[in-house]
Formats: sequence, structure tokens, C-alpha cells
Amino acid sequence: MPFLERHIDFGPPRRISSWRKIALGTWRTAKDPSVYGFLDVDAAAALAYLEKAREKTGARVTLTHFAGRALAETLRRHPELNAVLRLGRLYPRKSVDIFYQVASDSEGRDLSGMVVREADSKSLSEIAREVSGRVRSIRDDTDTTFKKMKGIMAAIPGILIGCILDLTGFLLYTLNLWSPALGTPRDPFGSAMITSIGTLGLDMGFAPLVPYSRVPLVLALGAARDEAVVRDGKIVVMRRVRLCATFDHRLIDGVHASKMARTMTGIFLDPVKELGEPS
Repeated sequence: MPFLERHIDFGPPRRISSWRKIALGTWRTAKDPSVYGFLDVDAAAALAYLEKAREKTGARVTLTHFAGRALAETLRRHPELNAVLRLGRLYPRKSVDIFYQVASDSEGRDLSGMVVREADSKSLSEIAREVSGRVRSIRDDTDTTFKKMKGIMAAIPGILIGCILDLTGFLLYTLNLWSPALGTPRDPFGSAMITSIGTLGLDMGFAPLVPYSRVPLVLALGAARDEAVVRDGKIVVMRRVRLCATFDHRLIDGVHASKMARTMTGIFLDPVKELGEPS
């Protein structure tokens, strides 16, 4: 048909990572209930808290570990946020589990993550050691679960990946079924996700929700920066960090978000009072 011409002169297809293949199969439409909001918080007390934790435990705790622990405490205090939507109803979770998104290789070309179970009852050092241990095993290629899941994803044709992800989410969450044959651990994504964009030098950015994970909240942590702010009518320099949240409006509305913001702010301003002495 002579009136049909090539719209784009495509080159040969590129080899893509397992994560990129999953991403292409995950977000296929802009029709979703995502809501975005950010919160600027004073990070000085949190950074001092981290320094005490390092001196006391020797663990390599970071602001990302702290933010994840603060998020877990927030969900513990507001259990209505810690739920799964299935079959048109909200089902409360029995534990607060935080999914940390991390790079699965040293160059940051592939992404992965791990769940810290019952994160609201663990110390900063326990969370840091658990996350770093899992990251180390993934990068050393000794994590059998991750290797199996990555191998399965690599074997699935790209045209089918979206259907496979939707089916897996349907089995895991809508039907609440699980089998080792799925190639994924039980409840692999937890209550909420957190990722650090500050390590990339970014102050602000919003991470997308992952529909098949049924996680209603993703928190992106920006870089801590010195900023000039007005306090008591005077301009002062404050160390601040921006928390960027993406949440599912079907589960979390403005009232919930405001409660979460107040709790998170309080934890950052006085972590000793809110979380106890660093350990």
C-alpha cells in the first residue's frame, strides 16, 4: 500500500536487563489513581541520630535506612494505611514490611530490592545489616531466589511479560495464593516501598507505583541539602531533605496523607523521642 510509510526508522532491538523488561510490561497505561506529594523536613536531628547509631553499633546506617524505619513506624501508628486492596475490599496486613529498592549491580544498570519484615520492631542497625547483606548476596550472585526470578524473567518473551506479571499479581494478591513454582518469595513487596534518589544527586523525584505488587505507597528520598529558610523572622541555614510520595488514591486520601506527613515530620525532628535511643 503506497500511502503507508515507515513512521520511525528503527534500528535493531537492544538487549535489555531483566528489570527493564519488567518495567516495559508493568506500565502500559496512564489511567491510574496515583497521587503525588512532597514534604520538606529538617534532617539535622536525623543525621545526628545516624551518627550516634554508627558510633554505637558500627553499622553503616544511612538516611535511607532511617526513612524506611520512620515509614514503618508511621504505618504502625496508622494501621489503616497498611492494607491490601483485593476483590473490592481492604484487607489489613498483620505486619509492617518495608521494601527497599536497590541497584542489583555496581553500575546501577539493573534494579532489584528486598523486604525487611516487621521493620517497625527492628533497630536501624538491624535494618542496615539486613539490607546490606541481601544486596551483597545479589551482587555476588549467591542469592538463589533472586537468580531464579531473574532467570524466569529473562526467559519470558517481552510481548508476554505484561500478561505474566498481571497473572502473578492476580494469584498472589487477588486470590491470595502462592507456590514456589511462581519463582517469587511469599508476599515479595511488603506494605510500602522506599527508594533513594538522593544517592543519584537528585533533590526531588516521584517513583511510580507498581500495580501488580499491590503496594499503595512509594517514598522517594531526595538528597540532604543546606538551604536558607526563614525561622522566627530570621534567615538561617537548615539541613533539609525532601520526601516525595506516590500513593494509590483508592487506599490513601488527603486525610491519611496529612496524618502520615505529621508523623514523619515528628520522627525526623525528634527521633530519640519517637524511636528511642539509636541501636
